[in-house]
Amino acid sequence: MDSSHDDDDDKLLVLALGFAEIIHYGTLYYCVAVVANEISQDLAITNQWIFACFSFALCASALASFPAGRLMHRYGAGATMKLASVAGAASLGMAAASSNATAFAVALFGMQIASTFLFNEAGFVLLVQRDAVQAPRQITRLAIIVGFSSTLFWPLTSGLLIWMSWRAIFGIYAVANILVALPLIVWALQIRAAAPRDCDNTYDSQTLLMPGPRLVDLALITAGFSLTTFVFSAFVGQMLPILLSIGLDREAAFVSALFGPAQFLVRLFVPLLSKRMAAVHLTIASCILLFLATVAIVLSTQSVLGATSFIVLLGFSSGLNSICRGTLPLSAFGKYGYATWIGFIGGFRLLVASFAPLIFSSVQDRLGTTSALSSLVTCAAGSVLAFVLAASYRRRT
Repeated sequence: MDSSHDDDDDKLLVLALGFAEIIHYGTLYYCVAVVANEISQDLAITNQWIFACFSFALCASALASFPAGRLMHRYGAGATMKLASVAGAASLGMAAASSNATAFAVALFGMQIASTFLFNEAGFVLLVQRDAVQAPRQITRLAIIVGFSSTLFWPLTSGLLIWMSWRAIFGIYAVANILVALPLIVWALQIRAAAPRDCDNTYDSQTLLMPGPRLVDLALITAGFSLTTFVFSAFVGQMLPILLSIGLDREAAFVSALFGPAQFLVRLFVPLLSKRMAAVHLTIASCILLFLATVAIVLSTQSVLGATSFIVLLGFSSGLNSICRGTLPLSAFGKYGYATWIGFIGGFRLLVASFAPLIFSSVQDRLGTTSALSSLVTCAAGSVLAFVLAASYRRRT
């Protein structure tokens, strides 16, 4: 098999996996907020009840990440993704047929636990288990494709609500998981990895064959990603209220819409940056951008330019971070046990994400917006420090 054919196969693999993950993200995660009002009216519950239940379901998903990593390591990410697609479809079907709030809550928990085996990190594991040498490049491509999930499914779900009920939408999404996403995963698994090729300077063969992580590396990397996730979750969960609180009015919605394009734009440059920077240095760069974003919002009272700088920097940082979450553990710990370490880091990261909006809101109510935003500056600075220490520790050992 020649090199060009190998590259074509790699692209087809990532496309298939990417489209499957777009469906998973859109149907299991992004659609919930769009249909929440219709669900609350149908089941005679409040929106607050739905979002509280959603938060607890996300917390359950975070806890499921710990065993999920070990299961993907033992049985392979491909096998667990196929089963999770079926489980996700069944949960969507159960939600569509739910007659009361309790049944809907059980279905929502099922959807989020299934997503643990389907979202980005699961795709990263599949790529690493298939071909660890080419995985960093493939992870970047996968992140670019999956980034379109919210862009596609927020308007799609809103449009479908004009023509049908939320139950019909969930039913269609359940079918999509079985008839579209699952076959894409099965097809992707049939694309064989290329013959071994020379490794590049960043991911040399010795790194990829390391038997396991050092405890200090694991602690610093977990802390760093958890701190960045806290900041991202706090901002994303309260984006419009934060922009309104600093004095923006009609401009708030327009400025916040720049977040997605900024994420996409920076991901296009990651392949070029990865050739010149080690994964840990790229991660540090994403954290510095996050720190600058938090400083910008603190200093941006009634400033459209300052708020725009904040959104763009936040998008750049988030776009890099989503890729580094896959490439840095591979670079630091190697292929062996990669799924386990991804599950461990992801578990802590998602636990932090599930509570971040509530914690930020509580600090904001008690101490004010400026103090709450300043606490995020501290978290961003802490993430920079964690990854700088990780890079320094690795140089010394």
